[in-house]
Amino acid sequence: MTGEPEPIADSARPSSGLPAVQAAIEETGAAGFVHVGGRADADLRYLTRVDGPDREMAVVFLPGDADHEPEAVYCVPRDVVGAVSVFEERADPPDIAHRVVSRNPTTATGQQVRAILAERHQATGDDRTLLVPRQLPHDTAVFLQQAGYELQSTAAITTARATKTPVERDCLRTVQAAATAGMARAEAVLATSEPADEGLTLDGRPLTAERLRRRIDAELVSVGVSPAANTRITASTAASAPLPAGEPIRLQVAPRGPHGYHGSLTRTLAVDSEGGWERRGFIAAEAGLQAAVRQLEPGVDVSTVEGEAVAEVGAYGFAVASDDPSTRARATAVVHGVGLSAYEPPASGTESELHSGSVVAVETGVDDPTRGAIRLGTLFELSEEGVETLVEYPYSLSPVDRLDTD
Repeated sequence: MTGEPEPIADSARPSSGLPAVQAAIEETGAAGFVHVGGRADADLRYLTRVDGPDREMAVVFLPGDADHEPEAVYCVPRDVVGAVSVFEERADPPDIAHRVVSRNPTTATGQQVRAILAERHQATGDDRTLLVPRQLPHDTAVFLQQAGYELQSTAAITTARATKTPVERDCLRTVQAAATAGMARAEAVLATSEPADEGLTLDGRPLTAERLRRRIDAELVSVGVSPAANTRITASTAASAPLPAGEPIRLQVAPRGPHGYHGSLTRTLAVDSEGGWERRGFIAAEAGLQAAVRQLEPGVDVSTVEGEAVAEVGAYGFAVASDDPSTRARATAVVHGVGLSAYEPPASGTESELHSGSVVAVETGVDDPTRGAIRLGTLFELSEEGVETLVEYPYSLSPVDRLDTD
């Protein structure tokens, strides 16, 4: 259950998102597509499948015509060409030509993009509409508009990323298995800790949130994933103080795997708990999670899933209205997609409908204004056959050392 995850074979590298752009261009008859971003831009990685340098780069997609085949051009600064050369070497998909074009330090990204487009669009009769994402850097937009292009926003990439291919789901499964290894390490540490007057101790020293986080992150690195600065430990005490005994400690792990995909695992643990409020909150959170899973199916809106989960948690005596004026503990639930970003569609407010192939994080729990928070969450995958937990991991309020178990 918590063994070392199998490494992802290079042959299992996910395909690029370029076909989604190509389909959008064919549907609209646009002259091309332009996306500008940096290394942290998940859409850029989706289009190129390259973990590029921390510089501003662009992808220009030019549709095929009588004289040209469809082409994707990766526009980069001259000094980083070597770091992205794999874009050409692994042309994917093979029916779209791939090219890397460099620029000198004094050339703006927008100028480079405009020059690439000018190579193709010399005739004045060419369509001058370009598809662009909702967020395009202002200076690039100005360069393109000065060249006579009309910019048309498209959500093609966002829509495509809301569902995952089988290979993408395998990548998510691998990194989620790594997340369970990190969580198992956290449980083992907490299980062997000792309650003291000022809080938990480990090996005679105070066990702080920071000390526990380092243990979790070291475990994640050891199994081949990056913590990605996403490990969160929340308790009633300050980060520099010992973690409390008998009170809920919330653990959130969302590592990033070798192909950029994230895991998502949340648990709440209490060392030497006497039960009471946190036990009731834990049972309610688990019931809310089960209620959410019963709603997960293609065509259902994320808000519906969240509403059913909140109602189930509320049935255990917790407030359900977000604007409830009382000081009672409040039920909560969040559902969102996970992939190249730790939070992405489908999610409330945008691209919120679930589809076959969606992989979503579901987190349910209780917020108490004086006692803290209880959270439980994990990843689920939707298919035509139904819904499954991506990687199983036990639920327990009391920490258990699972490292020596099968």
